[in-house]
Amino acid sequence: MTTERDEATDDVDRVERDWRREQPDVDVSSIGIVSRVWRVGRHLEQQRKAQLDRFDTDRGSLDVLAMLRRSGPPFRRTAGELTRSALITSGGVSQRLDKLERAGLVTRHVDTADRRRVDVELTPAGVDLVDAVLVGLMEHDSRVLDDALTVPEQESLRQLLRKLLLTLEPPEDQLDAK
Repeated sequence: MTTERDEATDDVDRVERDWRREQPDVDVSSIGIVSRVWRVGRHLEQQRKAQLDRFDTDRGSLDVLAMLRRSGPPFRRTAGELTRSALITSGGVSQRLDKLERAGLVTRHVDTADRRRVDVELTPAGVDLVDAVLVGLMEHDSRVLDDALTVPEQESLRQLLRKLLLTLEPPEDQLDAK
């Protein structure tokens, strides 16, 4: 059974149609997927930014705080682990950690046995912030998804996006084997 929403066209349909007319010998079908993923991502990023602004934080800072929070008590990881997980340079992580430390959300501890190793620990204020932000973000994201997709559609989309992402970001254990 199709719904009115399923039959609606969007701007991407028009772009794809125009390219088919102008370049009939080129397969432009990927536009229907890639452009929608980009556009959905942009909309979700703008909404997420507005939510994070209310907590006076940003995505990069939340990424680091959330990695620590997800690690479980004592909410501590090495700076190297954070760098690998964040997919940014060690300098970028260091800048984020400086900012978070000044805000009282993390503390850094140099390992006395190996001074190259720095552990980063979430403070109680950092735990409180992550927990407060997480609840709001999950409620918002659930509403957006529930308004657009049925539960089975959400599960199908989750599986398809995982499959696509695994081709772009192989699991860490596969990278280690190379």
